[in-house]
Amino acid sequence: MQIKIFAPRRLVLATHIFELGWDKLLLPEGSECVVDMSNCTYGEPMGMILFAVTCRNLIKRHPSVTFKIRTAPNSFRSYASHVGFFKYIGFDLGNAPNTATGSRTYTPIRTFSIPKIKELAGEVPVGKYLTKFSTELSEVLCQAGNGDIFDLFEYCFREVMRNAVEHGAGRNLVVFGQHWEAKGDAEIVIYDDGVGIAETLYDNEYIDCNNGREALKFAILPGISGVSRDERFSQDEMWGNSGFGLYVTSRFCAEYGSFRMISGDDALTFSRGTQSEHKWALPGTFVQMRFSVQASSSQIARINQIIEEGKLEFSSILGDYPIQPSAASKLLASHFEKEHVI
Repeated sequence: MQIKIFAPRRLVLATHIFELGWDKLLLPEGSECVVDMSNCTYGEPMGMILFAVTCRNLIKRHPSVTFKIRTAPNSFRSYASHVGFFKYIGFDLGNAPNTATGSRTYTPIRTFSIPKIKELAGEVPVGKYLTKFSTELSEVLCQAGNGDIFDLFEYCFREVMRNAVEHGAGRNLVVFGQHWEAKGDAEIVIYDDGVGIAETLYDNEYIDCNNGREALKFAILPGISGVSRDERFSQDEMWGNSGFGLYVTSRFCAEYGSFRMISGDDALTFSRGTQSEHKWALPGTFVQMRFSVQASSSQIARINQIIEEGKLEFSSILGDYPIQPSAASKLLASHFEKEHVI
């Protein structure tokens, strides 16, 4: 018995991926499933990784089903084959992740073993160890090898990767980025297959977190981290987890592009003054950062303002200990107008 399932024409919007409903799809045992991507003509990092993870999970849930891929000879297949997209899913087509050389405008799909990162880091703080990878990403996506904008996004990329390694409790980390010279935009997506943000925050003594949506809001508050108070005191002074990484990253990206987190059954998007909430299911944690390189470069002084604002806000919200979900929502509302709830 052969079953065909079809990919969207463009792998760009998260909505189009989640509307496929593949997380609820049940295939007959022993059947053959053809993933038809012949009409797919374009993809960007977010859409491609979300689709790939969705497809990988479908395959994992159906070990007795034979999966095949169907594509068309077009520019998307060439690009996707080169960056390691098809082999990341599990199909024998194109390069494997980590093997493509990349270019000055994109970083191919890279996969990391989280246990291996911890092993290789050894006594070196994880943040410091990951700097060599975040530096490579920043060079491509910011089109620079130094300077304020390079430093800013090297920091942003490192902090998101670091959160995945230190708190996610997963085994795999995936990174994929693209710079569009004509538009001056750049995007990076980082995904880990861990327990999700909610699980990492439930035991945080600073907050009163009860569900996934609240957890996403807490995660980007200043000073909130999956690291306990006792752990923070014992961490390296320079590389310790201050809990400001996602706060600074989300605020800055949202002002000059967009920032999105998907974890468990919930998603949160911040873009140019608006906050959107979504009911999207994805095991682990997915982070998208998209920004205008030119606009970011011209507003680099904003980073210090955000940090100072964060210090004041942290002091303020700690007055109600533990921090309540209403306080988190109120603080977000002061920065972002709520667009809609799905």
